[in-house]
Amino acid sequence: MSEYIAITKNALVEGTKIEFDLFLRNDFNGRSRYILFCRGNQLFSPQLREELLNKKVEQFYISSEDTDKYLIYQEQNLNQIVTDSSKSSLQKSGALYQVAKNLTRDIMADPIPTQTVKRASAWVGNTITHIIQNENTFSSLFEVTSRDYHIYTHSINTSVIGLLFGKYLALDSKELKNLGTGLLLHDIGKTKIPSEIINNRRNLTSQEFGIIKKHPKLGLNILDQFINIDGASLKIVVQHHENNDGTGYPYGIGGNEIHLFGHISRIVDSYDAMTSNRPYASAMKPFATLAEIKKEMQGCFDDELLKEFICFLGLKDPRKKPRDDNILQMNTS
Repeated sequence: MSEYIAITKNALVEGTKIEFDLFLRNDFNGRSRYILFCRGNQLFSPQLREELLNKKVEQFYISSEDTDKYLIYQEQNLNQIVTDSSKSSLQKSGALYQVAKNLTRDIMADPIPTQTVKRASAWVGNTITHIIQNENTFSSLFEVTSRDYHIYTHSINTSVIGLLFGKYLALDSKELKNLGTGLLLHDIGKTKIPSEIINNRRNLTSQEFGIIKKHPKLGLNILDQFINIDGASLKIVVQHHENNDGTGYPYGIGGNEIHLFGHISRIVDSYDAMTSNRPYASAMKPFATLAEIKKEMQGCFDDELLKEFICFLGLKDPRKKPRDDNILQMNTS
C-alpha cells in the first residue's frame, strides 16, 4: 500500500517541470482516497495553479517513494523559492531547512565529491538572500531548526545562527558566504570518526575523546583539496574548538591567533549544541545556556564577541515547537 506525504500548495514554483505525481486527498466516511491531480514530467503551469486555487486546495500529496525527487526539485529551484514574494518567510525558511537536511546527509555520507561542496555553497548563497531580503528571517529560521542533535542538523543550525549573527555584525556578502559555508561544513571531519564514538550515550573515555579531537584536522584534510573553498571557511573547520585562552584544540592557539570566524564558530557551535537534545544531555533554554557559558566556560570565548552574541539573541527564547517532519514544507498560509 502506497504512503503519501503532504506538501503545501506553495511548495511548487510556477513554470517549473514537476518530476513526480501530485495527488489530492478525498476524505469520505472516515477513509482517505488519493486522487491523481497531475502526472510527473509536466510543467507546473499557470493553468494548473489556477485550478488549485479554484478548488481551494491548501495542500496536495506525493508518494513517499518520490521524496528524493521532491527534495531534488526543491534544491534545484531554491533560488526561485526564496525570492518568490508570494511565499511567506516561514515557508521559505522551511524549504531552506529541508534542502539543507538532504544536502548535509549527502555530505556526511560521502564528503569527497566536488559537487556536494558546490551544493553547500549554493545553499549558503540562497540562505543569505533570504536573510537579507526578509525582516522576519530571524524568527522563521529559528522556528524550523531542529532541537534534536545530529551531525547534519547541528551543521545546519550553526550555519543558520552564524549567518544571522554575521548579518547582525554587518559582515559583507563575501564574508557571510565564507562564514556560512565554513559553519555548514565545520564537522565534516567527524565522518572519519567511528560512529560508535560519535553516537556514544555515556561519557567518553580519555582515549575516545582523543580520537574526537582529531576531527578539526581531519575536516581540513578533506576540504583542503577543493580550490573553490575560501581559506576563511577552512579556518572555521580547523578552529571551532580553539579557546580564546589557548586551552582548546587542535593547536592550542588563542586570542588574535584565532581568526574572527574561528571565534564566532566557537560561540555558535557551543550554543547550538547546548540548546539541542544530545545523546547524553537534554536541551537547555537559551537564557540558561548563556548563563552557563558565562559562568562555566570562561576563557573559551572572545569576551566582546560573546557580549555581541548575547545582544544579538536579545535574551529571548527563539526556539519554538519544531515542525512536523512528516510535512516536507511548512504548512502555513
